[in-house]
Amino acid sequence: MQHSTQDILFSTFAFALGTTVGSFLNVCIYRWPVDLSINRPHRSFCPQCKHPIPWHHNLPLISWLALGGRCANCRAKISFRYFAVELVTAVLFLAIWQRFPWQVAIAYWIFISFLIIGTFIDFEHFIIPDRVTIGGTIAGLACSVIVPALMQTNSRVAAGVRAALAAALGYVILWIVLEAGKIAFGRKRIEFDGP
Repeated sequence: MQHSTQDILFSTFAFALGTTVGSFLNVCIYRWPVDLSINRPHRSFCPQCKHPIPWHHNLPLISWLALGGRCANCRAKISFRYFAVELVTAVLFLAIWQRFPWQVAIAYWIFISFLIIGTFIDFEHFIIPDRVTIGGTIAGLACSVIVPALMQTNSRVAAGVRAALAAALGYVILWIVLEAGKIAFGRKRIEFDGP
């Protein structure tokens, strides 16, 4: 199977973009559960010594490997999660790019980014912040209207209605799981934030 130069360039770009987005997702995964802003401080910092990380020690994938998974300043171990998130995001961005038309691929990149954030926060903290669930729902609705092919239609209105129904169904399923958990375990395992 031959690949054109254009295919190789776009695939390389998709992978590189995935590593960069993965690096940003790591910022969200680390900061959101502890109520830190994603833009203050502007620069990434070592979770241990809080020393700002210079750009040349913050290159996705490469820096973690070059530094042996340690902070260049204090030599504390940096979690493998940082490398894993960047690699998983890059591989998924590449796979999505190679499988779908560009409009659909971009929408799936947004969707997969929310899934990665939610998954890794849940692994570490056993929570999924509203920024992920509500933000992901809003992004899903918007992407469905902008790219109706996501909902197997050409109509933006039909896509919006289908996406809204899917979001409502997801909420109902989660509510049923919550109620079943209360019956089975006698306590709330999942909480919805009140208004």
